[in-house]
Formats: sequence, C-alpha cells, structure tokens
Amino acid sequence: MATTEQTRLAAELQVYALHKNEWLKGYPGRYVAIKGNEVLDFYPTFEAAYSAGAGAWGINMDFLVKQIVEHEPVFFVF
Repeated sequence: MATTEQTRLAAELQVYALHKNEWLKGYPGRYVAIKGNEVLDFYPTFEAAYSAGAGAWGINMDFLVKQIVEHEPVFFVF
C-alpha cells in the first residue's frame, strides 16, 4: 500500500540533516528547535529548547527539538 502522507516531523528532520555538519561547527551538543523549515534558535538544554518551541508554536503543534551530535545514540529496548 503506497502512501502520499509525509511522516510526522519529516520536514524538520530534513532541515536538521541538511544543516547538521554546519551546526556541529558552531553549536555542538546544543539543542535546536525546528518547525517546518523554520529554525527557532539553539539552546543549552532540551528543556530550554522545548519551552521556547512551545512558547513560539504552542504545545498542540508538532515541532522538533534535537540535540546536535556527530553520532546519533543508539538505544536498545528489550
């Protein structure tokens, strides 16, 4: 079954992927808040980034808060 619906946060993840190498140089370890193609800013903690995103876009809107890291952590769930 083919779907044309875009995965939630796909646009935001694409923005992150496109800018990751650039952001690693200036903001390593910081958190970025993204909605659509708009980058709100960079923050020292997840909580600060989420709070700023919720203030800008509301708590009922999808937006991405992601830490800028070179290697993505892998989590195992058993």
